[in-house]
Amino acid sequence: MRLAPLSIPMLILALAGCQATPDLATLPHATIAGTHVDVDGDRFDTFRVLSIDGVNVLPATDQPVKLIGHDATNLVAAGQGARVEVEGFAFYNSTGHRMFWDPMHAQGVVEFVPAAGATYSVHGSVAPEASSVWIEDDATHAAVGRKIVVPGRAASGAADSASGVPTMRSGGA
Repeated sequence: MRLAPLSIPMLILALAGCQATPDLATLPHATIAGTHVDVDGDRFDTFRVLSIDGVNVLPATDQPVKLIGHDATNLVAAGQGARVEVEGFAFYNSTGHRMFWDPMHAQGVVEFVPAAGATYSVHGSVAPEASSVWIEDDATHAAVGRKIVVPGRAASGAADSASGVPTMRSGGA
């Protein structure tokens, strides 16, 4: 089989465009781990990393039910600003709860500069009044970057009934 004359330059250009990304484990890096809380036999609050610097870190087939109790660990380059998208949500084993219960969800971006060799964890709080998620330095237990807080349906409903003003809402918590 003989390649057409234009095929060879196109092949060279295509291969030149493929740059190898350095292995983060060989560079100065920090570690970020997700966490979970077993609230009761039916509910697990899960706090996890969705993406780091725009690169999705979840498995291609994201199935939170299979990841309960198996918190993912991700590497992030140290010494430079990192943009980490995180989320916290309540997951119910019961199908009825999953279908009809308030999802209680917080999601957002935390920007910070990780230190080499440091370990961080995603933590949060999930409640009908408000849900929050943040990244915490494991050594100091101090939050790094900003804390993301999302008002829940219970909080907005209480405010509406207190003011007596009816409002229309769309979307979830």
